[in-house]
Amino acid sequence: MSSPDENPKKATKFNFPSQHGGKEAITRILKAYGMNTRQALCDHLGVSQSTMANRWMRDNFPHDWLIACHLDTGASLLWLTTGEGEAFTAADSTPALTLKYMEITNGDYSSPDWVNYDPRLIPADTAAPLLVKFEQSIYLVDEQNGEINDGRWLIEIDGFKSIRHVYRLPGGRLRVENGPASFECHTSDIAVLGKVTGKTEFTE
Repeated sequence: MSSPDENPKKATKFNFPSQHGGKEAITRILKAYGMNTRQALCDHLGVSQSTMANRWMRDNFPHDWLIACHLDTGASLLWLTTGEGEAFTAADSTPALTLKYMEITNGDYSSPDWVNYDPRLIPADTAAPLLVKFEQSIYLVDEQNGEINDGRWLIEIDGFKSIRHVYRLPGGRLRVENGPASFECHTSDIAVLGKVTGKTEFTE
């Protein structure tokens, strides 16, 4: 009979202590999700900013977040944990981008959800993409509060959100198209929440 010492077992190299490697792993998670900010990751994972800050500052290895990211995106678990190899296989070389999905009901947002979206369908100059369902369409919106020009915009008027065609007029005035309820107003009368860059319309 052999003793345990005669057949030593080789220890796994995939041993990830909780005390280090967290920043690099979180950075890879962000890349896999296609997110630009840790706040967006907090929203998606349902964790607080303080939880994220603690893990980031202490460099704690995010075992649970890595598993969630792997299941959500299909990113390689080896790459997520170590940075080795490719994030995605050749058959799935374009990772899905995870976007926040909102629905406007009675002038306000519903509870947010998250959906996977092909990044090839998003214009290259889109900084903060968001999906918004309004009436019978889903809009791809670039969240921003900059200067408004002619086009379709996500706006807020007296606390009510909607998506409308807006035209800029001389004298700092705007025309907001809404069928029989179209009107003109000053630029300061509406809040700009984002510019529409794409639209998917449902047929009846």
